[in-house]
Amino acid sequence: MADSGTRRATSAASVGEQPAFPRRGDLLARSRVSPSVRSSVLLSGALLVALLPSAAGRAADPCRGVDCGAGRCMVEDARPFCFCDEGHHAEDLRCLALRHRPWRRQRAGAEVVRLARAEVGRSLEAVGGEREAYPGPLAPYVPGGDLWCSDFVSWIYRAAGAPLSGGYEGGWLVPSNQALRRWFVRRGLWVDRRDPGFADFTPRPGDYVRIVGNRWGHSALVERVEGDTLFLVEGNSGRRVRSTRTRHFRTRRRIDGFGIASLTHRRRRPLALPRRLGAARLWW
Repeated sequence: MADSGTRRATSAASVGEQPAFPRRGDLLARSRVSPSVRSSVLLSGALLVALLPSAAGRAADPCRGVDCGAGRCMVEDARPFCFCDEGHHAEDLRCLALRHRPWRRQRAGAEVVRLARAEVGRSLEAVGGEREAYPGPLAPYVPGGDLWCSDFVSWIYRAAGAPLSGGYEGGWLVPSNQALRRWFVRRGLWVDRRDPGFADFTPRPGDYVRIVGNRWGHSALVERVEGDTLFLVEGNSGRRVRSTRTRHFRTRRRIDGFGIASLTHRRRRPLALPRRLGAARLWW
């Protein structure tokens, strides 16, 4: 199941027909207030509404008024979170400097796939249930009711010894597919479906893939590629970890792009990927 940059509110159609509220004109017609007093009340109310911050505006932009400092505010599940610059990690709604940079394995693709496949068929509550080493099971890191495909990707990378950065829990937990995409873009490791070299690009085991719809995004991990068929491991797919496949993946509009997550130095140069956002190009 997908997560989204801004989670969709339940539509009126999904919860039934809206109740028939009386119109403002009907209420005024029924009142016994004199026309002059009525006009004064209406004017005062209009001024008060103009002066107060818009509740609808706040609901539409949970990041309003949030200053993360060395990072930016993003939205996941209608809640704000901070996605921090390199050398920082998120805590609550602020970015703090890291005391120590995390160690990362240089070749983690095979370990990423091994760990991800071991979780296939499990629900959130069971993912990593027997894991004693840090980071332990996944569930304690996911707030109740949250969609967790991006949390799963972050957790797998951390468990494989190749943590992300700029998120929570010291940086490795990046809870949104939009933030994950941005993470790879910063490092020149994102291969967008609109890039000229996309048709010839072959993702490797352990790479990141972002899947999109009209109003949602979803995170997954590349297991392997056979011809034009892409095999994935997805967290929160039907509320479980599932192994899936997509035929003719290079022509599927739902494939937004790939994050290069293995042998990055060798694979970046032949693609001549642009250096974006002026960020360092180091990962593992």
